[in-house]
Amino acid sequence: MGPRSYFVLLLVIGGVGLRAQAPAADSVPQKDLVDFFVKLFHIKLSDSTRNKKSIIFSLVPAAPVNLGQKQAVVSSLNMAFYAGNHATTNLSSIYFVPYTNFSDRSGFIVTPNVWLSNNEWNLIGDLRLSANQNYTYGVGGNTTEDTRDEVDNNYIRGYLTVNRKIWGPVYAGVGYNYDYYYNIKDTYTNDSPSVFSKYGIGTGPSSTSSGVTFNLLLDDRKNSLNPARGWYSSVVLRFNPSFLPNDNSWSSLYFDTRKYFSLSELKHSILGFWLLYWGCYGDVPYFNLPGTGLDASGRTGRGYVLGRYRGKQMIYGETEYRFDISRNGLWGGVVFANVQDYKELSSGEFAYLLPAAGTGLRIKFNKRSGVNLTLDFAVGKNSFNWYLNLGEFF
Repeated sequence: MGPRSYFVLLLVIGGVGLRAQAPAADSVPQKDLVDFFVKLFHIKLSDSTRNKKSIIFSLVPAAPVNLGQKQAVVSSLNMAFYAGNHATTNLSSIYFVPYTNFSDRSGFIVTPNVWLSNNEWNLIGDLRLSANQNYTYGVGGNTTEDTRDEVDNNYIRGYLTVNRKIWGPVYAGVGYNYDYYYNIKDTYTNDSPSVFSKYGIGTGPSSTSSGVTFNLLLDDRKNSLNPARGWYSSVVLRFNPSFLPNDNSWSSLYFDTRKYFSLSELKHSILGFWLLYWGCYGDVPYFNLPGTGLDASGRTGRGYVLGRYRGKQMIYGETEYRFDISRNGLWGGVVFANVQDYKELSSGEFAYLLPAAGTGLRIKFNKRSGVNLTLDFAVGKNSFNWYLNLGEFF
């Protein structure tokens, strides 16, 4: 089965034979880690008191996370809140993620997704400051460990999108994307040129890209942190015009669609599907190429290290089944499978399917926001990776 047939099949499977059902309330009271610590330390905090709080916090104080092939200490904080009436306004969230391995990786990430009253406006952002030690492997789906090259850089990202409701769950908006890579250093020491230097675009001491985006969004998920049902689709066209700071002329198309089905009326039993196309055109800088874990959410390619594969055009598909292990919702699990493919520069074809699969454990961190503490293990082609996160992967 060719790549195109695989993705068509995945889409068809996601669209037939399943009926979204609203889970009915179980007679067993739902529990989370907050309840556990309240009981452990004899804290006087009732559910009614918690429900009066307007802002819901979830925190992982220190988590060992495999970022690329470097272990880093991450403090992940999620702040969830309603900016309007609960019945007519989606749950907003902001992630704050500082990280470091106390050596050569450090950074700070802020990603807000804010829904204003009655969902009339949606504000999305991605702000990053980082110092990175990256491994790169070249372009395409047939790269090997033999081509691995360490390239260090500092990075500033500033993305902001403003979406306005058009009709129902459909939105249109505009945005601004800024990427600045500096102190770029290729550490390759062999006699032959590295795969990074041979690419030749955005491989100098710095690389600047500044673009405007035009966006279409369909999102009828009530809770994006842990969707129980619904549909999400986003189309983003990015242009980097000459009147903005740009080292190169290029554009991109980003299409992301996800569908969630609730399979039980009594418990958390969710089947999710995710399809992504990300294509870049023109003189695309190396660090702006689509790649493993380099998507807008940073969640593609469980089973492979960050940036393991790159290409000017990327197709990605994933399916995941999420289920409760305990009746009170505290413990849960997932099984998942994904596949990625990249258009080859030489042939112009999608030629190498790169599958991965795995399983994971879920602990309900906060039952009000639905945020889970997640631990996943995944195996890919000649690859294994594990992930500790706050919130579902998609």
